[in-house]
Amino acid sequence: MGETIRLKCNDCNKAYDLNIGQGIKDNSLDRILGYFDGVTSDMISRKLSVLGTKKSWSFRRMIGYCSSCRSFREIPTFHIFEDQKEYVTATKCQCGSTCELIDDNDTDAMGSIICPECGGKISSSITAMWD
Repeated sequence: MGETIRLKCNDCNKAYDLNIGQGIKDNSLDRILGYFDGVTSDMISRKLSVLGTKKSWSFRRMIGYCSSCRSFREIPTFHIFEDQKEYVTATKCQCGSTCELIDDNDTDAMGSIICPECGGKISSSITAMWD
């Protein structure tokens, strides 16, 4: 299930509506790997192949902040779980830069988001649920 999250600056009112989570259309590995460039997709496939039957993974869109664009983005992420560790692989921003991922389940991280436009505090709210 996915959510639409609105990030809105309390000072300048700049707002970002981001679809995060996972929808029903993301139900196959082939479709999910299509979100990633060829090199990254191949790396994920090789890692899953090495893990064999012990593989455990998930996919979700996360909030990303691109310091090059100075903007928040929806970033597809692939999570592999191995030996009590989580390895996260993320796509890049549309501009080609790497984004800083923000975990929407981390209240401290969500409460410390700063507006790239004015430096004000950003509030978040769930505006929709989708699948």
